[in-house]
Amino acid sequence: MKKYLIALFAIATLVACNETPTPEPDPTPGTGNEQTDPKPEPETPDFEILVHEDGLSAWGVTFDVKPSKAEAPYYFDIISKARFGEVNAAALKEELNTSAEKLASFTGATKEEVLESLLSVGDKLNVVSDAGYKGGLTYYIYAFYWNDEDGTEVTTCEFSTPAPKESSESLAVTFSNVDSYSMVVECAPSAGVDRYYYYFDESAKVEQMFRQLEDDNAYLSYHAMNVGTLYSGAQTLKHEGLKPEVAYTTLVMAIDNKGNRFLVEEMQTTPATATKERVESELFESLLGEWSGTHTVTDNYNPAATCEFNVTIVSAVEGYDFDYRAENQLVALVDGWCNITYYSIADLIEYEIEDPEEKFGPKWIFDIAEGDVVTMDGKAHHSTVGWMFFGDCYVLNAQPDGTAIDTNSDFNVTVSDDKNTITISSPVAGAYPALCYNFEGFGWMGYQYGCSDIVLTRK
Repeated sequence: MKKYLIALFAIATLVACNETPTPEPDPTPGTGNEQTDPKPEPETPDFEILVHEDGLSAWGVTFDVKPSKAEAPYYFDIISKARFGEVNAAALKEELNTSAEKLASFTGATKEEVLESLLSVGDKLNVVSDAGYKGGLTYYIYAFYWNDEDGTEVTTCEFSTPAPKESSESLAVTFSNVDSYSMVVECAPSAGVDRYYYYFDESAKVEQMFRQLEDDNAYLSYHAMNVGTLYSGAQTLKHEGLKPEVAYTTLVMAIDNKGNRFLVEEMQTTPATATKERVESELFESLLGEWSGTHTVTDNYNPAATCEFNVTIVSAVEGYDFDYRAENQLVALVDGWCNITYYSIADLIEYEIEDPEEKFGPKWIFDIAEGDVVTMDGKAHHSTVGWMFFGDCYVLNAQPDGTAIDTNSDFNVTVSDDKNTITISSPVAGAYPALCYNFEGFGWMGYQYGCSDIVLTRK
């Protein structure tokens, strides 16, 4: 359990927990002629573990671990008193060896390299463990040498967390520029807020997350640090790729400069999309059918290469009760673009993927306006593919080198006079269509960057 939450209030001394042996009694005085054995020297403890009381709170602890053998590798961790009976050095070694082997095979590192990252050598000072604690409980810091020749005893240090203390600080959350697909969230902490963990998601998913936590303190204790993004100071955060008429919740777990914690929760609902006037165009019929596509792309790690793929343009999607024609739209179902296989709603249901109606694809959404003007979504209004490990992906305007990604412009879609060629191009200078995803806390990232227009040719 190496993830714990930070200090709540300060005290001011340092507590030392050592394995100091009980002193031997002095020899009984005799006549002065008796032969006596010399008093044995006390054994040196394997570890000295020091808990900083000014870093002890309901949510965490600061401590030092000082081994008696400066070059010997060792393992240390923290566990609740209630579970301390589970600590067994031999069993822990076996578990860590097994984990190291699995992680090594996954990452390509060696088992020794993984173990080196898990073990320690020399003094570890001012270690902050600040996730996974509750107030008013007793815990043990424990340490043991990794190699049997250095010793097999487990050194422990007991400490107890104080009760939580209410914070006198605050953090204001406000919403602005709210439309059907995006909104801006502003966070304004008071002067005494040291840092905070920010999380934003659909309200229904936030409620489900809370139901799955083991108790009311879990989010403050550790889960905010698992799912949230760390910030300090005032922040203005734009969220895109949202859904119309859906409630969204902002959660902020704030930590003040005395270590106290508090949670701010605010909700905002996106409005419905505007009603569209029906557009009449022969393109709603003439563009339907099978097409071959080409697009030069790069991940910026490998040279640009031309990708060939298949596209089926349809007016309705099997298994999805949505009227694209009422929205003046057509859907391009794309197979093989950026080396991504197309998955239908039925495929995703078979694989037990949640919300398959939102995640099928890859797909592109064409909008047809008066005068046979065709555009393709480039504003992160419609997910291109939603089942990949990094979440929803969108086709956006991006520079080929990844230096800039734009979400303010739809793509130009040019249909040849004979209706046999479709060219998808960016209106942004120097940009091309790219497959992008939003990396929380970092912004938009490219999975594949385009280096050319997308060209579709009728089969």
